[in-house]
Amino acid sequence: MAQTEMEKHCEGIINGFHKFSIRVDHHDMLSIGELKQLLEQQLPTYLKKNKDAAKVLMEELDKDKNKQLDFAEFMGVITRVLIFSHDNIHKKEKEPGTGGHGHGHSHGPGQGHGHGH
Repeated sequence: MAQTEMEKHCEGIINGFHKFSIRVDHHDMLSIGELKQLLEQQLPTYLKKNKDAAKVLMEELDKDKNKQLDFAEFMGVITRVLIFSHDNIHKKEKEPGTGGHGHGHSHGPGQGHGHGH
């Protein structure tokens, strides 16, 4: 069975994590340097709005305080980036001159909006 769109996105997140986690020491953990490189190369819009993101994310998400993020801890990064991205999409749709309803993303067929439009 072919992967769904969401399954492909999940695999992309996993592959992206591994692309950067293999660079230093433990091959399934991100150091702060690897996290910074990942943010710079893969999530520049988030980094532009959150200048100290690597430091702040490491401090807040490194639960075992080993100065590295394992994949479960890295999911906190993804959660924050997705919420940031979702909020930005909805901010843009409310900006003057956007027609007030252009989403720039899809709620999917039959899904409705769920925001009282």
